Amino acid sequence: MSRPFPIEPESLREQVHLASRAIMHSRKALAISHIDADGITSLSIVISMLKRLGKEVVWRNIHQLNSETVVEVGVLAREVQPDLVIFSDLGSGQIGLIQEHVQGTPSIECIVILDHHIPDEASDLKSASVERNGIIEVNPCQHGVAGSYDLSGAGAAFLVAYVVSPDNVDLSELAVVGATGDLQDYYGKGFSGINKAIVRLAESEGYVAVRRDLTFFGISTRPLPYLLEYATDPYLPGITGNRDACFAFFDELGIPLKDADENWRTWTDLGNEEKKQVIQRLIDVITRSYDSPRAATGIIGDVMTLVRRPPKTELRTAKEFSTLLNACGRNRKAEVGVRICLGDLQSWHEGQVLLQQHRANLASALRRLETGGFIEKPGMYVVRDPETPDTIIGVVIGMAQGSRIVPADKPVIGVSTKTTGDSPMVKISGRVGRSLVKSGVNLRDVFVTASQSLNGVYGRMVAEGGGHPMAAGAFVLPEYLEEFLDLVSSLILNMLQSDGEEKGR
Repeated sequence: MSRPFPIEPESLREQVHLASRAIMHSRKALAISHIDADGITSLSIVISMLKRLGKEVVWRNIHQLNSETVVEVGVLAREVQPDLVIFSDLGSGQIGLIQEHVQGTPSIECIVILDHHIPDEASDLKSASVERNGIIEVNPCQHGVAGSYDLSGAGAAFLVAYVVSPDNVDLSELAVVGATGDLQDYYGKGFSGINKAIVRLAESEGYVAVRRDLTFFGISTRPLPYLLEYATDPYLPGITGNRDACFAFFDELGIPLKDADENWRTWTDLGNEEKKQVIQRLIDVITRSYDSPRAATGIIGDVMTLVRRPPKTELRTAKEFSTLLNACGRNRKAEVGVRICLGDLQSWHEGQVLLQQHRANLASALRRLETGGFIEKPGMYVVRDPETPDTIIGVVIGMAQGSRIVPADKPVIGVSTKTTGDSPMVKISGRVGRSLVKSGVNLRDVFVTASQSLNGVYGRMVAEGGGHPMAAGAFVLPEYLEEFLDLVSSLILNMLQSDGEEKGR
């Protein structure tokens, strides 16, 4: 029997229980979620929960929920005729759009939103008013819990699933993967808040083991030289993408690359002394390359091992699992990621191919950035790369700043004109370090304010923005791009100056 899981504060617990009751009383559900690892895992949790209850469920992943895609969701709802619609890892910032285009579908009795993004300013759905509106919103941000750090979309979905039945405790594993994919462990520094409680529950039930180790992707799967050759988080100048240098790295340390049976050794095969040698050399390389010891701080951290998953596979650690899922979503195959989470072996093999493509795309984009692929504007750095698709531009700029390819003293804004589908809009992504967020920089507010300002000036929708303080995004019609970037620059400068004035008092 799984142990009780306290959900705090009480107001959040009430919303979770409201959502669980609506789900248990439903007959047929339509589930909509995002394409990234958190969206894929949250959707997988929802699907598993519904199927275990014997409910019929139709599901879709979408790149964004905006004024265009919400119309498609409304059309799908009229075709499927569900009595329940569940949005996971999106929806809180689009309450008005959901009410306008989805809620009026005759068959729909209730809409449940399981999200962790900052809610729409017009949304104040709590307690009794929720049931009157027919929308139940489970979002930590409305209850004093940080949606950027303390609970992911998958975590919100898990809370509801666990209240529906403690037998769903196995889904805690996917909640950990989703939170890891959203970098809520802050590059291995450890989880906080409700995320930490979910990890403890998963540990106590034998699904997850936590240890301090190298945080590179591939520690369970990649032969040692390829572990470094494809390293992008952090990017290793002179080593990443240079196979000869990777072989030389281990040769100089005297570390054998194969065992007695001529099998390639992985990181997990190394002894403690060998690991110490490699880590020290990596620290030296990173510190020398970026002229900053801080650039190497993220290479050691909490590694979440999914102990019931097969060893030496991408499913064995939360980081590799989440990267596999991101590879599916970012290559427009999010449904493959969902099926992997649901246990489909063929989808796993398909996901491995997508993963190779994803890692190659990231490495290529980072190499382009390394040769001067960004410019400096007041208050920010701007990356413009016509070859990087909109599905990975946010990942690329985040990794570039984490590796100090782009300096971390200001936010970095990425612009992608290689957009998914038929939308005419340009994708804008923003990333900023936690220290600047603590100093008052909020990229979500910047993008939302800039979008609202442009829309007000031109009297129509020319931009849409949303996200988190540390990681936000926007879509902008190309003819308004430069004006949008100028507004973003001005807003960030105002935030930085306001913080400086506050400190000077």
